[in-house]
Amino acid sequence: MGMRLFLRKISLVSIGVAVILSNASCSKQWSDLASPVINPASLCVVDSFEQSAVSQACTAGQKVAFLPNRWGNEQLPIMFAAVNCDLRYSVVTNNGGVTCIYLPATKVESTVSQAN
Repeated sequence: MGMRLFLRKISLVSIGVAVILSNASCSKQWSDLASPVINPASLCVVDSFEQSAVSQACTAGQKVAFLPNRWGNEQLPIMFAAVNCDLRYSVVTNNGGVTCIYLPATKVESTVSQAN
């Protein structure tokens, strides 16, 4: 009985050490990200999905409201959020637009192939 209790304690300690080490590596990764100063009092309103147009109108950390004249594609709000929103904060979408904290993506890659 004593040996079983000893092994259980060692297992729990090992798990604890693993959790601490994994959290340390995660927080290092987050700290390496550019963290803009969040300015909730400032709102940038855009009607274009294009990252270049949004970056000319908005600054990182600003609230951005994407209010397109027409949707045309149900994936548009998801793509806007992926390319222009700081996903560490809330993103609000509905049939009329997207609102979030602006942080432009630094690298955009597409691996989606078009169906013929």
